[in-house]
Amino acid sequence: MRILELDAGNSRLKWRLLNSGHIISHGFLANSEDWQQELPKLLDQIGPVDSARAAIVSGDERFAQLSAAVNQHFNVSLLKAEVKEQCRGVKAAYPGLGVDRWLAMLAAHHLDRAENKAPCNKMVVSCGTAITVDLLSDGGNHLGGYIVPGVGLMKSMLHTRTAQLPMVAAEASTIMPGTSTAGCINNGILAMAVAMINTQQSQYKTACGKDCLVYLTGGDATLIQPYLGECYHHPALVMDGLALAFEQEGSNSVI
Repeated sequence: MRILELDAGNSRLKWRLLNSGHIISHGFLANSEDWQQELPKLLDQIGPVDSARAAIVSGDERFAQLSAAVNQHFNVSLLKAEVKEQCRGVKAAYPGLGVDRWLAMLAAHHLDRAENKAPCNKMVVSCGTAITVDLLSDGGNHLGGYIVPGVGLMKSMLHTRTAQLPMVAAEASTIMPGTSTAGCINNGILAMAVAMINTQQSQYKTACGKDCLVYLTGGDATLIQPYLGECYHHPALVMDGLALAFEQEGSNSVI
């Protein structure tokens, strides 16, 4: 069984192809590219599939575009993940939760079992266009979280909403004070992101009296990870959650 999985985010379309449960290829298509030309090329490259499923946070129009392309290329319907209040032992804190955050929590909750660890409290952190932080108890209760601008978005906001601050394209390499305007912006934004994550981890550990493991995903995860305490980088956390969600009731089900 060849299954195409798609994670359509705010900046990129991530994809991977499973064959009998094993990942055989993966990649991404930037949202800034010409999808009319590049998406058909990508689907041709992937080859035949038996089923396709997707997590979509980039809007209904994007889902319709993907659904039409998948149906045309493979003659299968694109199944769309939707959030349920409870799924695979995880209970959502509130309605309207983003599907990407939900899927990442499903995957993080099941990593204990996959890695033969005792259940523990977790912080699931996605470092993408937005930085999201979700607190998850060892019993699978979502305790809420945070959504703030990501590193790139913060840089863009400073540039567009001020008269003289430049747009800094390079990645920061330290959280020490900058010695130029660009360095002050770069290092300061990275320091803000790091401080938020470390502070929330510390507060959660103090509040519950237990350790709290950080599970990190998203495009800026490797930029932020060196400045955090103990954490685990799982680039495919949303995709892994997508697989778990659909496996619950069969490959033709949604969450």
